Amino acid sequence: MIHRDDDIKVVAYRISSELGELETKTYRVKSSEGEIWDSGRTFYEGTKPLERFKSNRYMELALECSVESSCRRSAARLNRVRNEKEGVGATTYRNTIEREGQKIQAKIEEKVDKILSENGISEDGKDIDCSKIKREEIKHIEENIVEEAAKEIKISEYKASDYESKETSVNISIDEVVVNRQSETRPTNEKSKQKKRVDNAVIQVQNENGRYILNSMSVTGAIKQLIGFLVSNGLMWREIVIFADGARSINSAVKETLGYARYKIIMDWYHLGKKCRGELSMGLRGREVRNEIAGEMMGKLWRGDVEGALLVLGSIEAGKIKDGTKITDLREYLGRIREHVPCYALRKKLGLRNSSNQGEKANDLIVSKRQKRNGMSWSDDGSFAFASVAAASFNGELQNWLCNRDLSFTLLPFSA
Repeated sequence: MIHRDDDIKVVAYRISSELGELETKTYRVKSSEGEIWDSGRTFYEGTKPLERFKSNRYMELALECSVESSCRRSAARLNRVRNEKEGVGATTYRNTIEREGQKIQAKIEEKVDKILSENGISEDGKDIDCSKIKREEIKHIEENIVEEAAKEIKISEYKASDYESKETSVNISIDEVVVNRQSETRPTNEKSKQKKRVDNAVIQVQNENGRYILNSMSVTGAIKQLIGFLVSNGLMWREIVIFADGARSINSAVKETLGYARYKIIMDWYHLGKKCRGELSMGLRGREVRNEIAGEMMGKLWRGDVEGALLVLGSIEAGKIKDGTKITDLREYLGRIREHVPCYALRKKLGLRNSSNQGEKANDLIVSKRQKRNGMSWSDDGSFAFASVAAASFNGELQNWLCNRDLSFTLLPFSA
């Protein structure tokens, strides 16, 4: 029961909405027994002092803006849409997006940890209870189809089992990207200098039904999410085809983590050519010599003939070599990636992928397009949070997240 007017306190409740900045009144009432009833928490979501409640539509606009534009431009656009002269500032806007991105990633990590635990997989994703494995039958392109395609392009040596069925396999593209890092302190000597880059790892999962993007601060962290996603969507025990650019960090992380899965790594054709031409350019004398050797080598590699490419390198005349260490480096590189070089010609004839460009496109969509601009620098948490928001947007998760505080964690159909 209320006795005195001073037992009732009127408090302004501020709301940021898609219509603009709104304000209403809430009441804190103290009873004779000392109990406090607060309409600001009974009828509205509780907020911190000076904090504004943000409507779902407002947050959807804010998050979508953050995917492509800078914080300053996004804040200005948001204010213009809502017809607010003052509205939200760039710093407040940035903090809002970072907090939301961190919450999204926390939810993903929570889901992944639960999925791994329920399926007998260790916390780091590297070990599994074999009794819980229910492998599906691996399907490949029919042998007669492979044979006919090989004859058409005059390939005599091949294994039909090397060519996965597009209907039952899962394509995984893995890529790493770095952006400029903010300096948190001003070092006084050379040894105390901080790293100049912020690392992000991006994975795109794709099959005939759709695609999904995962991101993390490290390749191992992204692969852990990948395992959780594949298990959750019933894709873990199919044939997994991983497309990568040959980076040792990616190959090592895959082999270390996915040992119990049935996977193969395909060396991206573009990066293979770029590496070979780059080393030959530095190691040989003149453009004509480089183009001649590169053309011969790439012709061999296109047909999956690594040995033939190595023989080409070994037959280069001494007078044509400018820097022998570059030729040696290229020989070692080809030896290291040998098992990941397929017959690209036959894969193309069969309509199979030869490129990791889907992963690079995903990286561009959620990191590079927004974060790699002149004058920009990022903190580790800030870069990761903005990438997480962009990934959620690309995956079609924003409405579910804002309305239900949940993520579907399922493939987004290509038609969506």
